[in-house]
Amino acid sequence: MKTLVMKFITETGTKVSLNVSNVKDTVDDTKVKEFMELVKEKAVFTFKGGDIIAIDSASLTETTTTDITL
Repeated sequence: MKTLVMKFITETGTKVSLNVSNVKDTVDDTKVKEFMELVKEKAVFTFKGGDIIAIDSASLTETTTTDITL
């Protein structure tokens, strides 16, 4: 499973993360940046540190789960 981790900076300088699970394989840098700009511009989320004022970084994390037979 792929998870997109997007990090933003709030009004107080606090870094906050927004995670999106099950990301499509077609996601690219441009789409992620455009989405992050939209989240910032529309003030979709508010955090303890206030509204998002800047984009910090983004990464894709891929996890693999292996069942263990007990």
